[in-house]
Amino acid sequence: MSQIAVRIEDTRTGQVETRYVDNLEARCSRETGVVIGSAEDCDVVLSAPEVRAHHARWYPGGYHRFVLVLDEDAVITSARGDSIPGGETLRVDHRPFHLGPFIITI
Repeated sequence: MSQIAVRIEDTRTGQVETRYVDNLEARCSRETGVVIGSAEDCDVVLSAPEVRAHHARWYPGGYHRFVLVLDEDAVITSARGDSIPGGETLRVDHRPFHLGPFIITI
């Protein structure tokens, strides 16, 4: 069973940490990817007022990696600075993306 390394940088404090999510094999679709948000049932829980309960879902698809913005009021920002609204998908591959005050790299 493989793990997924999630690098999280908190831009408010400069703190950087890596969290690991188990079972990469079961998380290889848009429906079963890694859920990021403030709710306790998320795979990666982040605490900040800007982070929605179920903010986004990261998932691999072929040779690419994507982030689907789950909450209609949520936004993520690409490494280039483009804002991606709720319901949209961003191709991130191995580039970081911003979710509230956090920079996420998976």
